[in-house]
Amino acid sequence: MISTLPTRRSIGLRPSASWAGAAALTLGFLFGSSTALAAAPPANTVIGNQASATYSDAAGTTQLATSNLVQTTVQQVGSFTLDSVNQVTTAIVNTKIGAAGSIVYAPHTLTNTGNGTDTFTLTVDADTDKFSKVEVYPDANGDGVPDGTTPLCTVAAAGVCSVPAQSVAGNNGVFRFVVAYTIPGTATSGAGAFDTATITATPGTAALYTAPNTSAADKDQITLTTAAAFNVTKSIGIPSVAGPGNGAWPTATNGGPRSTSTTCATTWSAGLASSATCQYTVYTLTFNNTGGAAGRFAMSDTLPSGMTYVAGSAVWSSLPGKGLVNGDIPATQPGIDFQASGNTVNAVIKSLGQNVTQTVSFVVLVNSTAAIGTSTTTNVGQFNPADSPTATAAAIGTLGSSTNPSAYTVVASYSIAVGTNPSTAATAVDTTAGTPNGTAADLTTRSSVVAGGSVKFAQSVFNAGTGTDTVNLTIAAGTFPAGTTFVLFAADGVTPLLDTTGDGVPDTGPIAAGGSVNIVVQANVPSATAVGAGPFSATVTGRSAGDTTKIDATLDTVTIVVGSLVDLTNTAAGTGTGSAAGGDLGPGPSPNPTTTNATAAGTGTVFALFVKNNDSVNNTYNLAASQSTSFPGTLPSGWTVKFVASGGTCASAAITSVAVNAGAQAQVAACVTPSATQSPVTAQKVYFQVQSTAVASTGVIVSDTKTDAVTVTAAQTLSATLSPNNSGQLAPGGTVVYPHTLTNTGNQSCGAYTLTATVPAADASLGWTTAIYLDVNGDGQIDAGDTLVTGPQAGPLAVGASQKLLVRVFAPGGASAGATDTTTVTATFTDAASCGAPSATDISTVITGQIRVLKTQAADVTCDGVADGAFAAAPLSLKPGQCIVYKVVATNEGTASVTNIAINDAVPAYTSLSATQPTAATQCTSTGVSGTALVYAQTATAVSCGSAANSVAPSGTATLTFAVKINQ
Repeated sequence: MISTLPTRRSIGLRPSASWAGAAALTLGFLFGSSTALAAAPPANTVIGNQASATYSDAAGTTQLATSNLVQTTVQQVGSFTLDSVNQVTTAIVNTKIGAAGSIVYAPHTLTNTGNGTDTFTLTVDADTDKFSKVEVYPDANGDGVPDGTTPLCTVAAAGVCSVPAQSVAGNNGVFRFVVAYTIPGTATSGAGAFDTATITATPGTAALYTAPNTSAADKDQITLTTAAAFNVTKSIGIPSVAGPGNGAWPTATNGGPRSTSTTCATTWSAGLASSATCQYTVYTLTFNNTGGAAGRFAMSDTLPSGMTYVAGSAVWSSLPGKGLVNGDIPATQPGIDFQASGNTVNAVIKSLGQNVTQTVSFVVLVNSTAAIGTSTTTNVGQFNPADSPTATAAAIGTLGSSTNPSAYTVVASYSIAVGTNPSTAATAVDTTAGTPNGTAADLTTRSSVVAGGSVKFAQSVFNAGTGTDTVNLTIAAGTFPAGTTFVLFAADGVTPLLDTTGDGVPDTGPIAAGGSVNIVVQANVPSATAVGAGPFSATVTGRSAGDTTKIDATLDTVTIVVGSLVDLTNTAAGTGTGSAAGGDLGPGPSPNPTTTNATAAGTGTVFALFVKNNDSVNNTYNLAASQSTSFPGTLPSGWTVKFVASGGTCASAAITSVAVNAGAQAQVAACVTPSATQSPVTAQKVYFQVQSTAVASTGVIVSDTKTDAVTVTAAQTLSATLSPNNSGQLAPGGTVVYPHTLTNTGNQSCGAYTLTATVPAADASLGWTTAIYLDVNGDGQIDAGDTLVTGPQAGPLAVGASQKLLVRVFAPGGASAGATDTTTVTATFTDAASCGAPSATDISTVITGQIRVLKTQAADVTCDGVADGAFAAAPLSLKPGQCIVYKVVATNEGTASVTNIAINDAVPAYTSLSATQPTAATQCTSTGVSGTALVYAQTATAVSCGSAANSVAPSGTATLTFAVKINQ
């Protein structure tokens, strides 16, 4: 049995570098960059590794032989941290100070340090149940405050707050959250820790984790102060004290329109009030001292971008009716130091007594630039919850706490317009609401409609308001014939508009402020309508869903009713009725395709088209195609349609029109070619249209449209590969074994096949022979269980499947050194739908000194440097943090000695050298080697076993053994 699968490279010169330098050169050729990947490999990563050996043969030429490839698949393992801990602890990670009645937020981060996604549940349990409420909020941006107002869990008093399972990506994916603790307003504990709470995280897939990392826990500590303890809330409303100058405050609401003027007053004056163009509201900051002593209280409020502070409007409840001015002015505003600068208001209360509640109120303008909703009008003030003995309004200092957010909700104003497509909101809007304005922008005209057919009007609906709106649509039939029906479609002309608001009326769906949507109105005229009748008009009315008093209308007109003066069909006789099912006889298009052709992506398919001129005059018809019933239209991305003469193919010259005499019929063809990258699709509709280039006898342009379809199938590819091409050495009368893999690379199953390994006739006459084996266990060696190939293989070889093969080449005993043989290995598929005859070559060179390299591996789960079992070339499956022991054996299987042997190997990606290597006595060993002893050497990324001047006798060996650890 041959124990190696060599690949030989002749470098062609005598080495002048040391064996270590040659090893580094070899590794550069084989493995490229030596940079290791420090992160744990994702689950199911395959770690592959291959070794090599360099040596000088009897002629002094440097040779390179490579080993077989060994592989290890990385299993998923779980690990995680909660903040800084990875197990259950009592470590306090957040220490927070709060006063009675306050809410304290404590941030946390859960990190999935495993190599795959998992879910995690969280619980928060107050240790002595003193909090009146505990809640958990997500904190995706990590700013330490809740992302919204909806908690993931909430409990009162003695309950445990349990967060539903959260999915967290592996390889350091994170889930950030904050815990909100509400201290009862009646809390009377002395100074010191008020309560602690335990936060526990538990993974969802327990089997992936090892103790103690099966859960993790840490603590938050909340301290209740008995000194001054300040709390602030913020609200919108009319203050309980008089405004500046004892004037009346503007009406204070927490929602409404924004200002429309950019010149609204931003300085207080008596009688300041909201108007149609300027909108004001009033904020009140309510602060109290729930601590055990008086203290100096400091707060600051910076308004959001959607608001502007009204100068001179601030009033302190201890000085009702007096507008605050900047500065610390004991004579006129004792007890308070105040400063307003731009949109920032600072206030310092020099002494806020225990259990005293006060307010500061001020007016803000809701700017014309404020966004609809609350994104630019949500205000949060800042304050120091403890005494601020050195703070002034001009130098407020660092403030560590925030108020509750107080939002003014900006509501939209509503305005709509409906017109032709194209138009604008300004040109389409009615002069009198609900009556089309009579301009071209508010009138859509179609030249004709076939009796019993339909006509479509393209419209645009505009949202001219300040917020998102939905527009309901209704149609008044006007002068259209009795029995005419109307249908509303989306812009594609085929998707019906639905009722998205639940009021029973079709609508546009939401339209952003300043935006528009295109729609299509289809009028279906009764078949009994007389040819030549018309014109007919209908009124389309839009009504705002946000404000139902806002309406706008547009007018749709068709000039004349015509018969079917041109008919487009797939056959000379036509099929069914053009407006029903899959018919194409008479006015179309039909709802379903008449003809559906199947083709592969990038391959054209041809449709036969017959154009019948039912008119009394000759005419020429333009040919067109579209993916919708709208013309001119578009095709799916990358698709093409080429019209050709009757009987033509996709390679024929293109035509764009066809001339048809009165009462006659002409045939053309259409080649439809899907994009080469088109995914499989079933019955993609393609609409063909003919339209006259001159008016018909009725004085109008006539047309007909029909429906066909293309089903794009996956391109059927039948292909297989046989790889790799190999080269090796063998001694006179010796053998060499080459591995090959036959792989089905197509998307269809490959059937029966024959395998041959053929040597040139001249070599065969000299006694060169071959044999092929099926490598049953896939270990790259001829074993007792492998099957000698003696005849055809029944197959099939499934899509993506492979068959491993071993080819043994025999050299005649009289072969001279340097003789070469090229064996051609061929797999010939014999079924009618053949996957071809892929082949590979094996080049064998006769030498008297021959090195074969075999690499094997064994698991070392505990990373103690000792293999847990027998070495083998078979794949392993290990977890991050576990180790692999590799053994590389280089054997001189020639008849002459070789010199300067060196085995070289690299540390594979996703691994590093294990801290505990095999014993020194086993790392680099040899038999039959004379001269300079072989020595083991390593860097962070490579290992070797060799020396600068050695000689390896026939059957001599060199063995390199080392261990790597899978990153974790």
